[in-house]
Amino acid sequence: MKKILTALAITAFTFAAKADVTWSWWCENQKATPEFSFGLGSECADVETMELSLIYSGSSNVGVIQWAWCGVNNSDMTGVLQLAPWFNKGKAPTVQLGFININEKSAFTWGFLNFSDKTTVQLGLLNFNKEGFLPVFPFINLDKSLFD
Repeated sequence: MKKILTALAITAFTFAAKADVTWSWWCENQKATPEFSFGLGSECADVETMELSLIYSGSSNVGVIQWAWCGVNNSDMTGVLQLAPWFNKGKAPTVQLGFININEKSAFTWGFLNFSDKTTVQLGLLNFNKEGFLPVFPFINLDKSLFD
């Protein structure tokens, strides 16, 4: 309930602030570049601040937060937070939280399975990190550079 109230408050604030907001039923704004993107399935060319969707978030670049409540994030995200219950894929998000997380570079990932080329801290059942102290490690995997 708190998540719904928070999302409604953010939505109300964005409309009150007269921000550039886009609503998508299912990925119909693929060339738009709004500040905020909302919808069941959202996919824009570039989202400056936040992409919030119910099932699918797939914008190429999201500046700060990409959040799919019940689904997946599949993008080249380089922003701060990527949050989805099932699947996150991004190039270099700072934090990824989800069941399966895939990235090239990240500071922190937390999920059941985490796959990365270089992540500082991974928490999950299995963590695959090419730059980790071991390439595959259960529960926690840390970057080698933390031990230098």
